[in-house]
Amino acid sequence: MHKSFRGFGLVVIILAAVMLPSSNIDPATASIFAQADAVREVATAFLDAWNAENYDLMYTMVSQQSQSLYGDAVFRTRYQDADSSIVIDAIDYTIHDVALQGTSAAVTYDVTFTSSVFGTISDEDRIMRFVNEAGSWRVAWSNFDIINNLPANGRVIVDSRRPSRGNIYDRDGDVLVEEGGTTIALLVAQQDMPNVDDCLDLLADVLQTRRLSLQRLFLQFNPESVFYVGEIDPEIDALRGGELDAICGVRSRLEQQIRRYYGHGAAAHITGYVGQIPASQLDLWLSRGYRQGDLVGLTGIENEFDEVLSGRAERLLRIVEPGGTVIRELAGAAGSPSSPLQLTIDRDLQFATAQALADAYNFAEGNWGERSPGAGIVVLDVKTGAVLAMASYPTFDPNIFNPETICCTPLDVGTRINDLNTNPNQPLLNKAIQDQYSPGSVFKIVTTTAAAAEGLIGPDELFECGLEWDGSAFGDTLPVRFDWRFADGLEATGPVTISQALTSSCDPFFYEMGARLFRERGPGTLVDYALRMGIGVQTGLDPDEAPGNLAAPTSVEAAINNAIGQGDVQVTVLQMAVATAAIANGGTVYQPYIVQQIGGFDGATLEFSAEPTVVREIGVSEDVLNIVRQGMCDVTTDTELGTAWFVFENTNYHACGKTGTAQTNREPNAWFIAYVPREDPEIAIATVVLNSREGSEVAAPITRRIIDFYLGEAFESYPEWWNNLEYIPIEIPEGGTGGG
Repeated sequence: MHKSFRGFGLVVIILAAVMLPSSNIDPATASIFAQADAVREVATAFLDAWNAENYDLMYTMVSQQSQSLYGDAVFRTRYQDADSSIVIDAIDYTIHDVALQGTSAAVTYDVTFTSSVFGTISDEDRIMRFVNEAGSWRVAWSNFDIINNLPANGRVIVDSRRPSRGNIYDRDGDVLVEEGGTTIALLVAQQDMPNVDDCLDLLADVLQTRRLSLQRLFLQFNPESVFYVGEIDPEIDALRGGELDAICGVRSRLEQQIRRYYGHGAAAHITGYVGQIPASQLDLWLSRGYRQGDLVGLTGIENEFDEVLSGRAERLLRIVEPGGTVIRELAGAAGSPSSPLQLTIDRDLQFATAQALADAYNFAEGNWGERSPGAGIVVLDVKTGAVLAMASYPTFDPNIFNPETICCTPLDVGTRINDLNTNPNQPLLNKAIQDQYSPGSVFKIVTTTAAAAEGLIGPDELFECGLEWDGSAFGDTLPVRFDWRFADGLEATGPVTISQALTSSCDPFFYEMGARLFRERGPGTLVDYALRMGIGVQTGLDPDEAPGNLAAPTSVEAAINNAIGQGDVQVTVLQMAVATAAIANGGTVYQPYIVQQIGGFDGATLEFSAEPTVVREIGVSEDVLNIVRQGMCDVTTDTELGTAWFVFENTNYHACGKTGTAQTNREPNAWFIAYVPREDPEIAIATVVLNSREGSEVAAPITRRIIDFYLGEAFESYPEWWNNLEYIPIEIPEGGTGGG
């Protein structure tokens, strides 16, 4: 804070007096100077307290009469309102003259406000008045002490005109988020439905939501009650409106122009949503030039690129009377246009990915579907690192946070938002990047890479994969470790090469490689390979991205657990997709990215266009990569050793993948990673389905559904046992993994 004093004049001082030596100044004149100093000190302290936003201290300096007119709450609120409108960063002042007249005084001074929105605002020729109460000078306060000429009932307001918020497009220029787009709210009554269960099935499919959640909603209403069930896009209504009418007897369709999120929840974890400024963030957004009540991006792309999408409002800072008459314009700030964004997302693939998850959970509702809290999927372009799709389940409709929504009353909206925040399945969490999990056997692609690159075993050398493994020779303190086939009641795999060990997910092979890497190459060796493949470190895609965990093991037992993707190893779905893409493309780890360009649509100037960024090379030979690829490609084709051959046996393409079943404190996490096509890889996919079953049973069929869509193949039905069998718990032996 800057303050200065240019001296002061005293209207009662005889000019000649100031020309006399100090020894000749009479006591009365000296007293006047002392009184002026005292007034100046109070004025300085009052302005300094304002600059420190210490309104309580300021109020103690206000005269009793002023306090009787303005309570401390009113006083504080008036300053806070003015400060927030101006967005004051600092207050500089210059005190000029002090005028004394009996028990009153007046200080003339200038104030300069520094505002992050309006720049520098000069408020000159101000007068602060004082009264002497019981020998102390106090401020005879009025609104003029906030802003010059601010009436008693006047206000400092900001008139702003914000440009229309920018749209968000997919890689092909199709709209993902549209300002002023049309949504259609569906209202139904159960008495109009030929069969309520059939309507629940259809709505769960169309709305990509859990059937069980809809069932609970239906139970809240009588048969004749008309109620809101969700919103769809005009494109979906044109495609499936006839079914909705016939099966659900849609009573009413309410169209609304609002910020539209295509597919509603299909890409909610990517785009995020807009909403009113939360009270806890009000100061932050006000400092950026927003007003209370403005809609801002609160999560996802909407938040991260809010300044781009919202532009900058043209703002005028004004003093107005209660009737709205403008008394004085204090300052103005020029605005700037909003810009649209283009993402790398393929809208149709994104929708299909979200649909694959919703269909899977609803079909398996009586089995693993009701137990699993959710899933995450990432689809990458292996040649660039561009994110083509990223889905998290369960999802939500972003427009529930928009106060303009027509879904329900404000009270109901609050209830629904509270349900989202307290739901144990965490629908607001992006499970593809914001949480980390034990990878189980999908991590074996890292162990295979390290073992091959370090020369622990030759490409044609055989390893006897039995049902049991004794690691005492390597320092393992467990008496015996079992292969996953032991718990599944299968025969031993027998002799396998390193590629076949990956194909068959032979636990004993990876137990031994983990122990040997630790003992023969050093504790940090496996961690080093994982880091080189993009695992265990934030990729930089999202500020809230989980980092994963790859602490170097301190014992042989820990090293063995890490080698099979258990123990302390934690990864994100995105990290496994990055590693899979690197295996597929020849060893290049790309920086995953999701924003393709800023501007370039809707008449906006192109401001930025992304290019693929190489983070690093894994640094292994093509021979090593071929060992890993062979192992992955046989997973889906080798009917004797492959752990997912039965999922892909009737495809017209060749996918290469790896199953994983990771031990948790509940049901296991099901994993599947893949790239396709084998001959010239285009995409890499990583899928995790939490607390479900084996990767080959759950994650692989979902992944196949996405690959089928991408390649234009007919969908394969999900396994019938998902729908007609009860859940059977999986036994995973201590120190091991589940099956495929």
